[in-house]
Amino acid sequence: MTNPFNNLYHTESIPADRFVEIFSPVLLRESKTHELFQPGSVVLTGLQGSGKSALLNLLKPEVLIAYKNSSEPWPLPVHCSKFLSASIVLRSSGALDFGQRSISEEVDSNKNILGLFFGDYLNYWIVDDLLTNIELLWSDRGAKLADFIGAEISETKLNNFAQKLKKDSCWFGVLDNVDTFHALRKVISNRILQYESFLNYNSDFPKSLNFTKTKPGDPIGSIADALKSSGIIPIDLPIFITIDQFEDLMDLERDNGELGTPIFRSVIMRMLGNRDKRVSYRVGARPYSMLKGLQGFGNNSFTEEGREYELVDIIKILRGGENRRTLFQDLCEDVFDRRLRFAEFDCLPKGSKLTYLFGKRASAEDKVATFIRDSGKRVISSDFQVSPLIKNALSEVSRTNPISAKLGEAWTRQNIDSIDISPELIMSEPWQSKVWWKKERKQQALMQVFSTCRQKLVWYGAPDIVLLSGKNIFVFLSICQFIWAEYLRSTSESSQIFPKGIDPLTQATGIHSASEYWFRKVRAEPKGGDDRHRFANVLGTAIRDRLTRDKSMSYPGRTDFLFPLKILRRLAM
Repeated sequence: MTNPFNNLYHTESIPADRFVEIFSPVLLRESKTHELFQPGSVVLTGLQGSGKSALLNLLKPEVLIAYKNSSEPWPLPVHCSKFLSASIVLRSSGALDFGQRSISEEVDSNKNILGLFFGDYLNYWIVDDLLTNIELLWSDRGAKLADFIGAEISETKLNNFAQKLKKDSCWFGVLDNVDTFHALRKVISNRILQYESFLNYNSDFPKSLNFTKTKPGDPIGSIADALKSSGIIPIDLPIFITIDQFEDLMDLERDNGELGTPIFRSVIMRMLGNRDKRVSYRVGARPYSMLKGLQGFGNNSFTEEGREYELVDIIKILRGGENRRTLFQDLCEDVFDRRLRFAEFDCLPKGSKLTYLFGKRASAEDKVATFIRDSGKRVISSDFQVSPLIKNALSEVSRTNPISAKLGEAWTRQNIDSIDISPELIMSEPWQSKVWWKKERKQQALMQVFSTCRQKLVWYGAPDIVLLSGKNIFVFLSICQFIWAEYLRSTSESSQIFPKGIDPLTQATGIHSASEYWFRKVRAEPKGGDDRHRFANVLGTAIRDRLTRDKSMSYPGRTDFLFPLKILRRLAM
C-alpha cells in the first residue's frame, strides 16, 4: 500500500495529462477567481500551499490541451477558456541568478541600470515562452486547441510575423537581421543564453547588451501586436502573461542590499502599471511581498489595485465570512478524494471519504474515555480548597463523566461564595443545564483534564483535521501524510484497498508528528523564521499556562494578547 499524500507538491511536478486528474476545481466556484481567465491584470495572493500555482497552471496551453483530450470537463465557463499565454516561474527561470554576479562597476553605482537588465531578461524569457507556445499550437499535439481558440498558423504567416516584429523600435535593432521565424527564435534564445553564461561566470558581460536594453513589458506587447496583425491569432484573443513566485525577489533585493528600494519587484510593477491593453499579467505572490506601496520601475508611479490590477486573495476566499460559507471543507473533501483516485485505491466508499476514514467529530468525553485510564481519580485538583463532602461528590461525578466533574469544579469555584452548595446539589450537576456556559468551557475542561493526568492533548476525527489545517490545503495534505505514514507502520496490508478506518491513537500520533514538523519548518524559514519560532513557542506556552491555571474557567476565551504598534514599528526598522 502506498501513501497517497507522499508528494505534497503533485500539482507542480506531474505532467499536464495527470494534472487534470488531480486538480480540484472547488476554488473556481468563487467568481472572483474567474478574473484570472479574463482580460485585465491580476495579482493572485496566498500563503505557501494555498493553491496559487495550481490555479495559474490552468493558464498553460499544455493543460488546456490535456483537458481537450481528457474526459475531465474544463472547470470554467466557456468565456474563460479562450486565450493564449506565456509564463515565467522566477525561481526556476534563472532570473534569481542576478544576485550571484555583479554586472559592472557602473551598475553597482546605479542600481536602476541593474533593474533595466533584469527587465530585459524577463522580456526575452517571456517572449521565448510565448513563441514556444505558438510552436506547440502549430504541432499535431496542439492542433485541437489551436482550432478551438481560432489560431491559424503556417510557415508563411510565422515568417511574416517575424518580419513585422523586427520593425518595432522597442527592440533597439536586435532583430534587424531576422527574416524568418526560425531566425527569430535563434536570436531570442541567444540573448537569454548570453545572460545565463555571464551570470554563471562562463563569459564576460556582452557589451552589445549595454546598448539594446528593452523597457519592461514593451517587447511582450510588441509580439502580441505582431501575432494579431499577422493573422496568427484572432484580434480579440486575450494574451495572459503569468509571473509566479514574486516574493522570491525580496531575497534577491536583500542579496543586493536593496531591501529598502524593491528594485526587482518594481520592474514587474512597471509592467502592471504600463496599462498596456495588448497583454494581461497574472502575478502569483505571497501577501507579505505586496505589503509596501510598490512603485513602478523608472517612473516611480504607484500601481493601484482596482485600476492597474485586480487582487484575488485566496486566504480571503477560503476564510469565508459572517454571512459567507467557506469553501475550505469542500476543498478538503475534493482534494482528499482526488488523491485517493490518483493513487488508484480500490473499494472507495460513497459519500465523504474523509469522514469514513477518520470518523466524525469526537466529543471531549470521547477523547477522555479513549485516551485516559482511571481519569476519575485525578480529575479534581488536589489544591481545591473546599469541604471534603463537596470534593467527594465531584469525585463521584468524575467516575462516570470526568469532563462534567471538571466543569463542576469550575462552577463550584465560581459560585461557592454566592450560593449554598451542598453535595446533593453537586450530584444533580446543575451546570449541565447551562448550555452556553458549558459549551464555552468544554475545550478548556478537556485541556485541564489531560494536563492534570499529564497527557498531551489529542486531536482526531475529520472535523479536527480540517480545523487544524487553518484554511491551508498544504497543511491539510501534510497532516494526512503523517497520519497515513503512521497507519502504514501499523498494518501489514499491501494492496491498494481503502482502509475501513484509522484508529484514534494512530491519528493522534500522526497529528502530533505533523505539528512537530510544522513547528520545525517555521524555524527553517529564511526571513525571520528563528524569531517567529521563538515567538510562537513563548506565546503558545503562555496561552496554555493561562488556560490550564484558570481553574474557575472565568475567562475561557482569554487567548488574545495586545502588542503595541510602536513596538512593532521599532522592530520593523
